This record gives sequence, structure tokens and C-alpha cells, in this order.
Amino acid sequence: MPRQRTVKYPPYKPGQLSKAKIERAVEKVLEARGVQVEPKRDTYKYHLKQGDEIIRSGITNDLHRREKELQRDYGTDVHVHQVGKRTTREAAREWEKKQKRRNA
Repeated sequence: MPRQRTVKYPPYKPGQLSKAKIERAVEKVLEARGVQVEPKRDTYKYHLKQGDEIIRSGITNDLHRREKELQRDYGTDVHVHQVGKRTTREAAREWEKKQKRRNA
């Protein structure tokens, strides 16, 4: 099993590169050195429900924030129900496409 490497980020100062850009740069360097980088599992899949009825499905990286946004649009009687575990962004997008095809 390959050994784990710890990557330390430079201190962040406002107006400089964002943390996401730094992470992408670090991943590119690690890949160039032959270190295998696992994709982050930071995306949630969800159903927006009103009672037991599913109104829509989607993906987000922050369930609490997304629920508040949707409640502004659909009313306070809706809630977000997490589907499965956190996953990669790419896998979540594939799931979302399948949901849209089923509901079309």
C-alpha cells in the first residue's frame, strides 16, 4: 500500500488564490509525481419533500444551506432528505441526470 502524504497549504490571505484553486494545484503536482489522488466525496444527493411526496431531486455540498434556499422558493413546509452517503461531484451529477430522466 502506498504511503500517505500530508500536504500543507500556504497560509490564506484575502485577495490571494482561493483554497479550491490551491487544492487543484496541489492535486496536479501530486499527479505529476505519480501520487494517486482520490476524488473528494464532498457532495450530497437529496430529495426535496413535501410530506411524503418528492417534489424534486438535486445535489449540493451543503444540505442545510440548500434546504434554506429551497424553503424560500417552495415554502417552509418542505424539507431536504439526504439520499445515500456523500459522494464525488461526478458521481452525484450522474445520479442527478438519471433522476431527471425518470421524472421526464
